[in-house]
Amino acid sequence: MAIHNICVFCGSNSGLDSKFAEKTAELGAYLAQNDYQLIYGGGNHGLMADVAQATLAADGRVIGIIPHFLVERGLALKTVTTFVETTTMSERKEKMLHLADAFIVLPGGFGTFEEFMQMLSWSQMDIHQKPIALYNIDGFYDPMVAMLKMSTKYGFAPEENLDLFIDGHDLPEIFTGFENFTHVLPPKYTN
Repeated sequence: MAIHNICVFCGSNSGLDSKFAEKTAELGAYLAQNDYQLIYGGGNHGLMADVAQATLAADGRVIGIIPHFLVERGLALKTVTTFVETTTMSERKEKMLHLADAFIVLPGGFGTFEEFMQMLSWSQMDIHQKPIALYNIDGFYDPMVAMLKMSTKYGFAPEENLDLFIDGHDLPEIFTGFENFTHVLPPKYTN
């Protein structure tokens, strides 16, 4: 499957290490330079703003999708290429899933974790077959990857599920992972 639209999930805060913002800006520029359209949560703060502004600064295209209540709080970046306002958070994620060809998950907080887990869960149930990559900057996601491995070790998830996401530490690893990705359903869902 050709990848044109990449949805990026990330923090609405920048984190305490400037490396997160630097790597996020590099990703935005890379997306623009390689003709990928960015889809993101429409925010004007933190890593969300960083990835959108870096993509736009490099003449890239950006779709921002944000629920109305966050727009009312002044948290939307309306200067994107395409601005989409939704009614709910759930509708936001549905639109992201529909528009995206692949997902990259940058460091973030509870909302970012929830978005990753929902896309991973939907992948294992064959609701989508799109590649998902953790951008594991400085090992930020090592504890989450360890937890996911633990769930397979104790029999709560099949080991094949670990192949439904890419644990990427840099952009070449992520995009090579996208090129080589094959969606494989666990046996439980193939009967």
